[in-house]
Amino acid sequence: MHRSILQRTLSSIAAVLLALASATASAEKPSQITMLTGSPGGSWYPISAGIAKVLGDAGINTRLEQGGGNSNILNIAAGRAEAGFGLTTANYLASVGKGVFKEPVKGVMALTVLYTQLAHTVVSVDSGVVSYDQLRGKRMASQSMASGSRQIFDDTLVAYGLANGEKDLDIVFRGGPGASSVPVRDRQAIGFVATTAPPTSSVAETAQALPIRLLPISDAAFMKMKTANPGYGKGVIPGGIYPGVDEDVPTVSDDTVLITNADVPEDTAYWIVRTMAENLDAIRTVHPALKSLTKERMANVQALKLHPGAARYYREIGVIK
Repeated sequence: MHRSILQRTLSSIAAVLLALASATASAEKPSQITMLTGSPGGSWYPISAGIAKVLGDAGINTRLEQGGGNSNILNIAAGRAEAGFGLTTANYLASVGKGVFKEPVKGVMALTVLYTQLAHTVVSVDSGVVSYDQLRGKRMASQSMASGSRQIFDDTLVAYGLANGEKDLDIVFRGGPGASSVPVRDRQAIGFVATTAPPTSSVAETAQALPIRLLPISDAAFMKMKTANPGYGKGVIPGGIYPGVDEDVPTVSDDTVLITNADVPEDTAYWIVRTMAENLDAIRTVHPALKSLTKERMANVQALKLHPGAARYYREIGVIK
């Protein structure tokens, strides 16, 4: 009697395990996806190319399109791509309808955290500027409204008492970090901004062309920014990573997150995350910012919910419940 009950129990467990294995095996891997990335000169551009290669080697052809931290959210919400790079601070603003987002943006979910970026504000030493409050009226290069970096710069200026943000400056050029560094090297602007993972080529090339300074963000300013947007974290740009910048520079940090539309099929989201997680050794070699990425870190998303397909994979491997 007891043996019969045990046999039936074991048979039931085996059937459940077989069903789970069959469901996973039958999940359809996407043959192609579109991924929205960033502008040349920042970290998103080369990192997206590296991730695309990893996905491509696993049979998921990935087409890359340039974008920005704010525009990627809107395009993902509109269903124009299966995946895109986003910033936690921008994701928060989109979810509550603040900043450049006039109303809450619906239908955007997360696939994975990728790495932490640091806000860089580069100024020439010759400008004499050593603090954000000294930028009032100065000629600066910034980024477009599509960029999350522009919002971070604006928030920093407000925290330093420039109530109108960038409007209190003389913005002479807008573009990605690669393009906006050119007016600085040509002495048409005193500085430019980039939220990126150091070292980044646009800052390094500018430091080779002329003496630069990276503006620090004080603890008091950070607290104001954190209160306004919980997506901000503290960060430090290490001294010695750029020519002439020998001391550590305190700044704000912001997680880069791979986002997707809620209507993307569960299997598609599942396979993107699974493929990346199963190829972490290759992912970590793409850029120094990714060298410490773990499966646990991938799942630790702030400000957005995980897509059900991503959550299914993370549950399978036990990093979330």
